[in-house]
Amino acid sequence: MIKPANRRLLYEEIIKQIIDIIKNGQWKLGEQIPGEIQLAGDFQVSRNVIREALKSLELNDILSTKSGRGTYVSNNALRNIRKMELFSMLGENSSIEELMETRLVMEVELVYKATLRAKEADLEKLQEIIKKSKKAVVDGTYSEDMGMEFHLFIAQIARNRIMEKFLNSITDQLLVQRSILLLKHSDGNELLRELDEHEKIFNYIKEGLPEKAKEAMYLHLSKAEDILEKRREEQDRNNAQASSVHNES
Repeated sequence: MIKPANRRLLYEEIIKQIIDIIKNGQWKLGEQIPGEIQLAGDFQVSRNVIREALKSLELNDILSTKSGRGTYVSNNALRNIRKMELFSMLGENSSIEELMETRLVMEVELVYKATLRAKEADLEKLQEIIKKSKKAVVDGTYSEDMGMEFHLFIAQIARNRIMEKFLNSITDQLLVQRSILLLKHSDGNELLRELDEHEKIFNYIKEGLPEKAKEAMYLHLSKAEDILEKRREEQDRNNAQASSVHNES
């Protein structure tokens, strides 16, 4: 049953309650959920707060909006909820940060190899991945899986089977990482900026410039690392504030 949201950290609490509702089967996969007005009344918050929470869940492919028809539980909702929960199970913030450090080491070298080994068919597919992702941002159907598809295909182009298998083996953790990063992308402009960086990397691969591709990938992942660090700092501040309010009461 929906409970009135705590006035502290409304956004996070509503997301948590909606996730619990889906996990408990009250809202089933593919089922339409109540509208913003009803949810605002049930949670006793403003429609803006509801809209913000729904948008984050949509970006993580837990909910999906169908133009003119409303918002539905995604068919991939339970799978993507498990990804988000994986982040909690990682425990220490350092775990996800170490994962990013691993990406910085491995993917920078993979894009170098991919530039040397890419074939025409590889370039066509990589460009299509970028176009598909940009269209999804405009259509409002983008999810973190699409952004990871670019990185995973570069690993395939590099034709180093060991590194490719390793990167694929940690895909769930990487998608958790992207879920966290996407919470910072409050509008399509940030996502399009990220995809512009993908396109820049692609152009260096296409032009056969491995050092440039390597540098562009490093800068791209470094920006993502910065976003992750800011997100962690925000969470720490929110937790400290919540703890302070609790102690005062």
